[in-house]
Amino acid sequence: MTPAKHGELPGESRDQTAVQLSIIAALLFLPLGLHLPYFPVWLSARGLSDAEIAAALATPMVLRVIATPLIAAFADRRGIGVALAACAVSLFAGYCGLRFATGFGPIFIGALIVAVAMGSLPALADALTLTEIRRAEVSARAPIAYGHIRVWTSIGVLAMMLSSGRIVEAFPGDRIIVALAGLSLFSVGVAVFAALRMNPTHVYAPGEGGRLTADGARLRLAIVGIAAAALIQSSHAEVYSFATIHWRESGLSPDLISAAWAMGVASESILFVIAARYFKSDRSAITFLLIGAGGAVLRWTAMSFDPGPGLVIALQAMHGLSFGATTCGSVLLLGSLASSSHRARMQGWLAAASSLSLAAATFACGRLTGLFGERAYLAMAALAGAGGVAALLAGWLKQRLPE
Repeated sequence: MTPAKHGELPGESRDQTAVQLSIIAALLFLPLGLHLPYFPVWLSARGLSDAEIAAALATPMVLRVIATPLIAAFADRRGIGVALAACAVSLFAGYCGLRFATGFGPIFIGALIVAVAMGSLPALADALTLTEIRRAEVSARAPIAYGHIRVWTSIGVLAMMLSSGRIVEAFPGDRIIVALAGLSLFSVGVAVFAALRMNPTHVYAPGEGGRLTADGARLRLAIVGIAAAALIQSSHAEVYSFATIHWRESGLSPDLISAAWAMGVASESILFVIAARYFKSDRSAITFLLIGAGGAVLRWTAMSFDPGPGLVIALQAMHGLSFGATTCGSVLLLGSLASSSHRARMQGWLAAASSLSLAAATFACGRLTGLFGERAYLAMAALAGAGGVAALLAGWLKQRLPE
């Protein structure tokens, strides 16, 4: 019998690894499917004003700028699975604390814990997947496509969004937090599994010397690529923070709101499937970033005209372009640039930059929405356009990389 390789259990096949990664991806982010559309609603049910909601959502993102790279560095040294488990347990504890929190101060602290824990999970999950993808490549085993794993995250979130209307009927008002705490137990379960069975740590390859990238040119490209992705993703601040509140005030039913959010995730899932089948290498990374920027500009410009229910659904279907394509582009690009000892940290820097830009955009949205209503989306379109310019610069730098 062939001996098991480092990080692989005896008798474990690459198919089993792909299945395990898919299950982790599907269950780890279940709380996000309810949190994204209804956590702002829960904050409103607790009596917070628009400005306080924006502060409770945005301020913790600033802490993530510091916390996520530190958590990613810990993951590179001690194991990605251990870091995943710690974040999932913290997420559960944060939701439990919020159940009993009253007043802006305690709610703010709970939101901070939840935001840091949840915000670190995507970078760690991507690092885990990229590590297994690389192991498959170097060991000449059946390849693992990033899109085939990442689509299960979208499917899990989609299932929750489709169910979210019924969930908030069963857990109305400030009881939404009870449902979120329950869903986070799934995150804890798969994260603990990852810690026990899939806990790769990175080792320094010869000649790397512990560097983030192999050379300065690749480091510059990574920085510009991170900036492009962060700008495009931060343009989602308005829809993340105030879309559900506005749609409820406009008379949309909970089921229709759930359908709108679900449509976005469904389109994202389709994008990941297409990417896994036809665009597996980093050669497509810049193209994906440019598609993300263009899709976001069109989406937010149309949103600024306060569209009716039918058009809202159609514009939510563009989430696959604005968010999905940007995610694929940034992960493929940075995964190809990072040294083997710094894959989690590279994704951590991306998450930190995205958190900082999203926090700034969310703070601005609190003010802009109060002043201009749905016209605040025009500022989001401008952010996405700036991200597109950065993506063009990244494409130019990529062409000039040394062979």
